[in-house]
Amino acid sequence: MKSEWKRYAARDFSSLPYVHFKNEGHTNNRAFIMIHGVTAEVDHHEEMARTYHAGGDIFLPILRGYDNNHPKGDLDYIGQYDDDLFDFIHFVRKQGFTEIILAGHSMGCANLLRLIHKNKDAADGYVFFAPYFHPGLPVYQDDANEQFKPSTDVDYKVYSKKATLLAVLQKMGINRWNGQTVAIIPDEFNQGSLVHLTFRLLISRFLETMPNDEMPERFMTFIGEDDEVIVSSKLQEWHEKTFKQKVMIIPGEDHNHLLHNETVHQQLDKLLS
Repeated sequence: MKSEWKRYAARDFSSLPYVHFKNEGHTNNRAFIMIHGVTAEVDHHEEMARTYHAGGDIFLPILRGYDNNHPKGDLDYIGQYDDDLFDFIHFVRKQGFTEIILAGHSMGCANLLRLIHKNKDAADGYVFFAPYFHPGLPVYQDDANEQFKPSTDVDYKVYSKKATLLAVLQKMGINRWNGQTVAIIPDEFNQGSLVHLTFRLLISRFLETMPNDEMPERFMTFIGEDDEVIVSSKLQEWHEKTFKQKVMIIPGEDHNHLLHNETVHQQLDKLLS
């Protein structure tokens, strides 16, 4: 696939970046839209585009607060990601793509749940890769919030106690500290720098409580057996109990490389055919 960096206009007239992986030579009107995790992992998404063979083009919007043209690590208001992503879906449809598949990786799956909660018909199908649905779920590794270490391919740190306190204050209507830092990630667009993510940004990625209503009919979830963040067996049990659908656990695979695992893409091809 050929990759191009482009921009689209959000409802507040901000110009936001995205990567378009164009499947040249194919006329499939399917758009596969990826929502990235707490880090954008552009290199893994590029590899994913090379592995993908389910038809259509792949789009990767770089979420507000990550790129160099807007304030780093923050949003204007809680819930702004929902507006940006619905704007992006509308933008893609206007380009002539008649089938929309929404997919999330890691924390991007939490964004995806928010979109589904607001509009189950936002897309024609949904895919969850290594989902980090909500920090309160008892399905993650003990060190899931501390991943700045050479032994993993995942880099971030979340101040979970601070975030929990701010969430309590938020419920009480106290918003004055919403701009406080609750996570630190590498700046993928400025080598050697860090991005400090605010509570306002991070809380905009999660539902307050996990949904109990039924999921859309057409969706699939993939987890790597050796995921550094998720305990795959625990998430599998929770997922099947909550969503009434099995997950596919990929032997020997980790959190990020799952995106371009060949078995995953074979199953994806079957799901979308």
